[in-house]
Amino acid sequence: MVTSTKLRPGELADSVVPLPDEPPHELTWLGNAVAFVASVAFLLLVPAGWARLDHLWAEDGARFLLDALTSPALPNLTDPYGGYLHALPRLVAELVVLLPVEQAAAGFAIGAAVLRALVALITFSASKAYLKSAPMRFALAALVIVLPAGNSETLNNVTNLHWFLLYGTFWALLWRNAPRVPVALFVVLSALTSPLIFLLAPIALVRLFQPRREVPIAFLAALVVQGLTMVFTSRTPYSHDEVDPVQVLLASLLRVPVVAFTGSERVSDFYPSSGNLVILAAVLVAAVPIAAGLRFGDRAGRALALVAGAYSVALIVACLALNWAQILQVQAPDVVMAAQRYSIAPCLFLFTAIFVGLDATPERTWERAVVAGSRYLVGMLVVVSVFAHMREPSTVLTGVPWDESVANARAECAAGKENARLEHAPEDWFFLIPCDALR
Repeated sequence: MVTSTKLRPGELADSVVPLPDEPPHELTWLGNAVAFVASVAFLLLVPAGWARLDHLWAEDGARFLLDALTSPALPNLTDPYGGYLHALPRLVAELVVLLPVEQAAAGFAIGAAVLRALVALITFSASKAYLKSAPMRFALAALVIVLPAGNSETLNNVTNLHWFLLYGTFWALLWRNAPRVPVALFVVLSALTSPLIFLLAPIALVRLFQPRREVPIAFLAALVVQGLTMVFTSRTPYSHDEVDPVQVLLASLLRVPVVAFTGSERVSDFYPSSGNLVILAAVLVAAVPIAAGLRFGDRAGRALALVAGAYSVALIVACLALNWAQILQVQAPDVVMAAQRYSIAPCLFLFTAIFVGLDATPERTWERAVVAGSRYLVGMLVVVSVFAHMREPSTVLTGVPWDESVANARAECAAGKENARLEHAPEDWFFLIPCDALR
């Protein structure tokens, strides 16, 4: 008699989205709490993070703070901007306006740091089913906090938080024994914040074949709301420049494998002189552990490596193609400094695929040596780039401090003006606010 080996949908889902061996215990929760506090402290106290406590960034001020100060809370929370909903940034803004306006910059910075640290904790907890090594899980989660690509334009502001939320939601959907209510709330707010969250719908659909369906159902319901909003809301494009496929390819390779190991600021130091050799080197460094993961990982590990790699490619190509402008060309003076934010989620997904391979332990000696060598090389490159980035002066915000901007605005109101001007970062950003709201 021939026995069929074909897996049912539920069994196939279980093989690619496995259940962790055991739920978290008391020491794990204590360790998570310590790591959470350390993560928030790092984001706020590194030189660039310290600057964010007294400098408000872009839409944090000119959109979210302004709307929270001048509009009722419920209509504000459901008001689209840029063609989609921003539930979490607007929710943070509603909390920030409960503080004196002089403390708004610190409020936004702390709120963004706390939510990003939460993404790191979700990554560490959810990856237990895929990575056997706890140090590997810790390192992958730490990249959410220390990755140089995420600590310049996107550091400690809610305007760019959705790049991290996308990655956190990826892991939240894969976390089968997660605390149901808080994680369901997290994926709902993420889906109502990020315009790229639709890429994760296939994972949620797979999860519907498994027990504990509350999280994927909540996610898909929020996805419908975000989708309807995007369909019926207009969006002003950044540019009407024609997309150049060759430039998109080169920019993608520089903004993901190269930036993953160096940070955006360093690319302009060596790309013009080294040319595409630096791209080749970065691709090889990433390809070796990914190949090891596909060769030696179990079914869940191989699926994770393939899916994470695909998301990395799809995200960077989509971001560049949908927002293409001449300034994104690799011949631009600063190479990849324009729109640094596009690198964040693709780099994190790339590292996820890499870590599957780094976590694999082949039985044969020479293969173990190759994987071990990859671990040391990747680790060394990341550590060097992190410390070099912390010394980068351009990441520290300068200009008019937020408390000085508020003082100037109050002086305008005292002089009899009906509206006051509040300046903030980056350069030339400001917004006008009625003096009644400022009081």
